[in-house]
Amino acid sequence: MLYVDGMNGLIGHNETVQWLYTLVGSKFRLVVKTALKLLLVFVEYTESNAPLLIQAVNTVDTKQGCKPWSNAMEILDEKDGMDTELLVYAMTLINKVPGQYYGSEMSDTFSTLSVTWCYI
Repeated sequence: MLYVDGMNGLIGHNETVQWLYTLVGSKFRLVVKTALKLLLVFVEYTESNAPLLIQAVNTVDTKQGCKPWSNAMEILDEKDGMDTELLVYAMTLINKVPGQYYGSEMSDTFSTLSVTWCYI
C-alpha cells in the first residue's frame, strides 16, 4: 500500500477501504491496530482520500445498521481494559479527516456520541 501503484489501486477500489474499516471492529487488538494504521496511511496519502474513507465508513455502517464511525467509537467508548494505543490511533484517524468532509449529518452523529470538537 505504501507504493504509488498500490495506493492508486486502493483509491480506485473502495471495497478494500470498506474491508479495512470493517477490521477496525475486530475483537483482536493487533488486527484493529493494523487496520487503523493502514487507514491512517490512506488518509494521509492525499487529502482527496478523506471523502473515500467517509464513503466506506457510511457504506459499512449502513449495511450493519449502525451509526457512522461506530467501529471507531466503540474503541473510544471502551471502559474495560483500556488500550491507549488503540485510542490514539482511533482519535488520530477521526481527526485526520478534515471537518469540511463530515457534513451536518456527521456532526450530528458525533454530537449524539458525545464527541466534542477542539480546534487548535
